This record gives sequence, structure tokens and C-alpha cells, in this order.
Amino acid sequence: MRRLLCLATSGLFLLSGTAAAAAPPPPLPLDGSGPSVAEPGPPWSYRDWLSPDESAPGRPVPARPIARRPAVGAKAFTLSIARGERPSPVAGRALLVCDPPQGTHPVAGEACEALNRVGGDPARLRPPPDLMCTMQYDPVTVTATGTWNNRYIRYERTFGNPCSLRGTTGPVFSF
Repeated sequence: MRRLLCLATSGLFLLSGTAAAAAPPPPLPLDGSGPSVAEPGPPWSYRDWLSPDESAPGRPVPARPIARRPAVGAKAFTLSIARGERPSPVAGRALLVCDPPQGTHPVAGEACEALNRVGGDPARLRPPPDLMCTMQYDPVTVTATGTWNNRYIRYERTFGNPCSLRGTTGPVFSF
């Protein structure tokens, strides 16, 4: 019974505030003849920032892109390294842009060259046949997300240790 009483009281309390909040403030004229400093009221109205084609709130506003699309044939990746078997928390991150090599990757030219050899697919990177690493298990998870010649690529792999990561991917995840 006590729970029911508390629930009913809190519901009435919430509903009483909704009616007052639902009534919009009276519109302010945009010609500058709004309330002066001596008159009570808001110092501005949301309508002050609306463009002529956005005359009322609640009216759908067309979506505008927040970033440009990558150029045709773009070759760019966001690369990350995480200690352990999961891709987060990230221990390191780099931006790699090829043609021309640039970004935050410290050896962008070498990484772009390695990716060019495999058509931009990090899953096709192979270790040399004579690679020797210890069998110590110290997992490292890497991710690569981006585009290569208009093809979206999402790569994630967990390596047994940093040696096998370096041996397999070469300069791509060397940051």
C-alpha cells in the first residue's frame, strides 16, 4: 500500500510540472520591440536563431552533412592497437592516409607501401616464412577501419603477442 501511495504521489507531482512546462512562452517579435530590461521575461527567444525556412519548432529540418565524403579512390584508415583480446581500451591510435602518405602514422610511407602490395586489405598481410617468435601469450588486438579505392574495410584481429603482430603486419601497426 505504501508503494502504491508513493507511486501515485510521484506521478501527480510529475504531471503537475508537465502542464506548466508544456505551455510555450509567448512569442517575441523579431523586430526588436520585445520586452525591455525592466519588463520580466526571457532576454531572447529560440525564434531569434531560426532561418526564414525554419519558422517553427517541430517542423522537420533537412539533415545536413557534417563532413565531406572521401575523395573518389581514397585510401585512408583509422588504426588502433589494444592490449588483450578485446579492441578496447585502446592503447594506441593512428590515422593513415595514402596517396600521398600522410596522417598521424609515424611511418606512413612504409605502411602505405605494405597495404598497396595487398590491395589495401590488412587480412591479406602475411608473415615471412622465417619469422620466429616466442610462444609467450601476451595478446594484442588491432583494428583497421576505412576505405581503399571506394571499398569499405573493417579489419579486427587478435595476435598472440606483439612479435607476431609486428612480423605479420610489418609497418602497418607500428605506432
